[in-house]
Formats: sequence, structure tokens, C-alpha cells
Amino acid sequence: MLMTFYLGYLIMKITMFSQRYINIFVMLLLLSCSSNAREIEIKGLIEAGYVKADYDQPWLNSWMEEGVGILRFNDDDNFMLTQGVVEVSGDLISDISFDLVGNYTPDGERNIGLTEAYLTYSPLNKGLKHKVKFGMFYPHMSLENVATGWTSPYTYSFSAINSWIAEEQRTLGAQWSITRSGRQYNSPHSFTALASIFKANDGLGSLLVWRGWAQHNRQTLYNEKVSFANYFGLQEHPIDTPNAVEPFIETDGDLGYYLGVHWRYLKQTDVRVYYYDNRGDPFAIEKNKQYAWKTRYYSVSMQHKFSKNFRVLAQWLDGDTGMGSQENGVFTDISSWYVLLSYKIGSHRLSLRQDQFKVEETDINIYDPNDSNGDSITLAWRYDFDKNWNIGAEFIKSTSYNENRTLWKYWAPEHTQKQYMAIVQYRF
Repeated sequence: MLMTFYLGYLIMKITMFSQRYINIFVMLLLLSCSSNAREIEIKGLIEAGYVKADYDQPWLNSWMEEGVGILRFNDDDNFMLTQGVVEVSGDLISDISFDLVGNYTPDGERNIGLTEAYLTYSPLNKGLKHKVKFGMFYPHMSLENVATGWTSPYTYSFSAINSWIAEEQRTLGAQWSITRSGRQYNSPHSFTALASIFKANDGLGSLLVWRGWAQHNRQTLYNEKVSFANYFGLQEHPIDTPNAVEPFIETDGDLGYYLGVHWRYLKQTDVRVYYYDNRGDPFAIEKNKQYAWKTRYYSVSMQHKFSKNFRVLAQWLDGDTGMGSQENGVFTDISSWYVLLSYKIGSHRLSLRQDQFKVEETDINIYDPNDSNGDSITLAWRYDFDKNWNIGAEFIKSTSYNENRTLWKYWAPEHTQKQYMAIVQYRF
């Protein structure tokens, strides 16, 4: 009964999309219903749960409410609808398909909007398989976020790496991939090479530098603003910079790009290697004083299945980001990694993840401290009643050191946060 209520609530929220988004949905659905279309697939999930956060200081709070904590929820008890996802996909004409993903979230600047919207051209041909994507979508570097709506089938909260990608990164452009299928060539090895060019993502890096790495499952909606604590007003020389970032805007007019290679051995081992460069101009600035950031990084992710029930996942990311000049701007090295073990027995899945993350300042601006580091442990249990219903629980313990917390008088830079979640999911 309760989940029926939440389903009705989510549908009501979806009907409150802006007219522009409604028009996009209607146009694609009408095209899909034409004589050349095949079928439309609609799937998604509704997630509700009891959340309790336990912080060693009450003033930490979530960055979502301009606090200095790195977990999503505040130090109180709540029963809430934590997220809703709807995916609509189908074939427009021969070889061309569309995908739309809409999300509902109870927190942040906006509660409902699009997280992905793209067209895929995938011609059927013998030999190498070519695929071109146009629109807004996630790079394919994650092996953790592979379930409906870019969620994880292992834990309810993402790793620090994929939490950041969910916050600040989305491809608004095109991606071309070429795949050599092992099955087609009678080989145990499959390979994919891909390249992308894109606009926007010029604010990428803002959250890592001024807030630090975080852990959660919230995906930033298109054209949404993400806030963080107002460090700037407390500096010895306050700066006129917004304590928020609009991740998906174009500031400098330059195209960014990324390159990737995937390797798969049978259905046992996967490895993905990426290089990303948004080619941001560190001196370009918006009217609201939001800078473009020059952000570059390497990402290596892998998955190995020891058996049908037991697997390990890992990812490593390393790079740098910066804006302005070395004397008055901000420049840092960024790095993070995680290792996740997951075991499935019957309808139960247990997953354990270790994360470590770091931001190291490389500029000479002494008035804007940006060093941060930390680590966390995540333990999750999920139980599938059937193909639709899932219940589970998750525990996160995170210890983080953020130097800019000391800008508040008498506040220490290092703190520990814990988060407990009991979750019910309905998938359709």
C-alpha cells in the first residue's frame, strides 16, 4: 500500500516536468509509434527507506544543505522516498534508437528532471560493430553503475569516484565506438575502442576542490545547480565566487574529449581504461563568477568473476584540475580508488567496498586551503523477493580530513561520519 502511494506520487511528479521535457518525450514517443517504429520499453525503480546519520559533530551536515559533511543525509532520522527513476527507450527508425532517463530526488535545487537523453546509431553489419551516440549520457567507464538508471546492483550508495561522476560529469556531445566481438571471431577476447567530443562540463572539479570527495547515490539533473558550504566568505581575503556549481554549462567555447578502451575475456573479466580532458580554459568565467576548470584524469576499472556467485570490482582515478592563475587561483591533484567484493547466495547479495580519496593542493595561494583526504567502508545487503521487489540495508563509515573546515573558528579538519539505511525498492 505504501509503495503504491509512492508510485502515484512519482507519477504526479513526472507530470510536473517543464513543457520542454514533455515535448521531447511526446515527440520521441510519437515517432516510436510510427509505422517504422518497433516497440517502446519503459522500466525504472522507486526506492524508499529509513535513513539515520550519525556524525561526531552536529554542524557537519550534508553539503546538499551547504554543510561540510561528505555524506548525503543529515544527522537525524528520516523515512523518505530516496529516489525514483524512469527509463524510456525504443527504436525510432531502422538502426536508430533513443533513450531517456528521468529522475526524482527529494533533495537539492530541483526534484525532478533528466539525467540522460540520447540517440544511438547502430547499423547491423558483419565484422566490426560501429555505434555512435548523440546527446547527454554517462561515459562508459563505470563497472559499478550498471543497473537501471545508472544505479548500482551491489550497494545503494556509490563509490566516491562514481558519486563524483554522478554529480559533475555528463557527456553532452557524441561518442563513436568500434567493437570486435570475440564470439564473432571465435575468440575469448572482445575489444572496444571509443572516442568522444563534447561541450559543457566546464565546471568539472569545483566540488572536489572546495568540498572534497563525497559518497551518495544522487545524480545531478540537467541544468541543476549543486551547492556546497560557503568557504569563501570566511577566508582572510574573501572572494566573490558562488558556493555552487552548474556542472553542465559551456563557459569557454572549447570542445572537450575522452578516449577509452574496453577488454573482455569471455564473461569472466572486464577492464576499461579512459583518458578524459575537458580542455577547460582556467581563465574563462561566467557572469555569476563561476570559472571554467581545466580538468584531466585517467580512469582504470576492472571486474573479475571468480565464480557465478563471487566477484571483485575495482576502479582507480588520477588526475588534476585548476582554475585561474597559480598565484591567485586554485590548482590540485585529484585521486581516488575503491575495491568492492560481492557475493551472491540465492536471492541474497552481500557487498563490501573500501574507498580512499585525496585532493592535494599544488598552487601557491595560501588563503584558499584545499587539501583533503579520507577513506570509507561500505557494507550492503540486498534481498530479492522476486523480479520486482527488493529490500536491503547499508552501512557507511567515512573519515575525512578537509583543511578548509578550519576556516570556521575552532572547527577541526578531521571528522567521522556514519550512515545507516534500510531500503525497499520496487522495480518495473
